[in-house]
Amino acid sequence: MERYEHGGQVYDAAGKTGSWLDFSANINPLGLSEKVLRTLEENLRGVVNYPDPQAVELKRAISERYDVPERNLVLLNGAAEFFYLYLNTTRPRRVIIPVPSFSEYERAARAASCDVELVITKAEDNFALDVSRLRADCVIIGRPNNPTGNVITMEEILRLAKVSSVIVDESFIDFLDAESVRLLVSEKISVVQSLTKIFAIPGLRLGFAVVEENLARRLNLSKDVWNVNFLAQKAGVAALTDEDYLRRTRAWLAAEKNFFVERLSNLRGVEVFPPSVNFVLFRHEQSERILKELRREKILLRSCANFAGLDGSYLRSAIRSREENLKLFNELEKLV
Repeated sequence: MERYEHGGQVYDAAGKTGSWLDFSANINPLGLSEKVLRTLEENLRGVVNYPDPQAVELKRAISERYDVPERNLVLLNGAAEFFYLYLNTTRPRRVIIPVPSFSEYERAARAASCDVELVITKAEDNFALDVSRLRADCVIIGRPNNPTGNVITMEEILRLAKVSSVIVDESFIDFLDAESVRLLVSEKISVVQSLTKIFAIPGLRLGFAVVEENLARRLNLSKDVWNVNFLAQKAGVAALTDEDYLRRTRAWLAAEKNFFVERLSNLRGVEVFPPSVNFVLFRHEQSERILKELRREKILLRSCANFAGLDGSYLRSAIRSREENLKLFNELEKLV
């Protein structure tokens, strides 16, 4: 696998999508909400205009939804943009990244010519993180972490911020009933969040960061003025006000996560790491064969072979609808 390859690779050599059942990308299986779909249809002809460079409506919607001041917001073309923007603007000399984790952290740090240290957490410790080992100009942490699902505590973030600047990636926080690090934002703590996963709009690319006010000003001056396109802005406003969709999402996950873990744990030879959100990390000695056989059935899982700190025996699976999950388990039970 390529070092920085991701899940969701549903395109063939000609760039066409196939009829895949995709468990490799951690996207809300409820799909587009009706409210977002109507908004996209109603605003499609608006793409003849430039997007609002200030994204006034979207900033207001994010501010109201997450109770953060607009002056602290940086709007993003997906959460991944933030790591490149932040690191190229602030230029920290040394960056620590606990791994396994999202590969764009490392990729962005190397692109900004930072000295990168990967601190490997161990499967036998359930990938627990010892924050006392982390001291650098900048530390980048997922909360919940991808692919392990671990959730670093607020107290540990505050301990880290005493000795390092900290970027906390909360791209999956809306799937989790937990306090957000947005409450702790300061000169030493920045938080980035994706909106594409919870609202199933990865093709639109949308996210935001909450940072200290002066840093927000610097980052907003450093980014492309039209980095969030017209339809993404409109869809974001609609999604953030769709309370019914968020309620149904949490009800789905509360039921389906337990079902998924129980079925997966009952498979012979499978070691499951407890999930916190909508994806599960697990291990099997025949993972490469499992991946290959599932592809023949048009089912995609995420190989973790290119996650630093893991090897080809680890797989990550999204949790999807009951019907889709049963299709996956019917195939897995034949294989293992």
